[in-house]
Amino acid sequence: MDKSKQSSSVYDKIAKIYAKKFSKPSEYIDEFLSLIPRGGRVLDAGCGPGVDSSYMQHKGFEVIGVDLSKEMINLAKQKFSKVDFRMADIRKLDFPPNFFDGILASCSLIHIPKKDIIHIFKKFHQMLKSNGVVYIALQGGKSREIFVSEPFKPDEKLFLNIFSLSEIKTLLINTGFFIVKQYQREPKSKEEFNFTKLFVIAKK
Repeated sequence: MDKSKQSSSVYDKIAKIYAKKFSKPSEYIDEFLSLIPRGGRVLDAGCGPGVDSSYMQHKGFEVIGVDLSKEMINLAKQKFSKVDFRMADIRKLDFPPNFFDGILASCSLIHIPKKDIIHIFKKFHQMLKSNGVVYIALQGGKSREIFVSEPFKPDEKLFLNIFSLSEIKTLLINTGFFIVKQYQREPKSKEEFNFTKLFVIAKK
């Protein structure tokens, strides 16, 4: 089975408890938004239950949220009915060139195989306007692809793509971005995967 689709099927099963536990906007999201023109159009690539999408819309941005998990999209639509949510695979987006001012991918690329990442970044670059901004949040450490037990449903295995900081920076630079800011921290709770959290903001 496709690893990303397998991950989305796990998220279908844990959508409600995940939405309850992770109810706050992503870290450094305000720094990302500060680099985008007021009222700009933002793609939430892997929006989950829609928390970041709703937050960005309340800040005055035009937001489209996409996710491969049907249950996550259903939850997002129920809770944040004014946001444009769509079920979609971020590996197969078909938005036109120069369409978005910003793209946020918070803990979504971690469920996509390494072989697909460079294609996604090229697509992000194409979809972004000149000076467009991308936000990436990842699980960091020694670069590898693994399956782990889902913290909310330990009997389910979840595919994870672990990125090294140098790996993600090289991928972004090689696809036409330059790094604006980067942060990292260690996990804070047992609900988080036990890897360093990486946050990278880059511009086209």
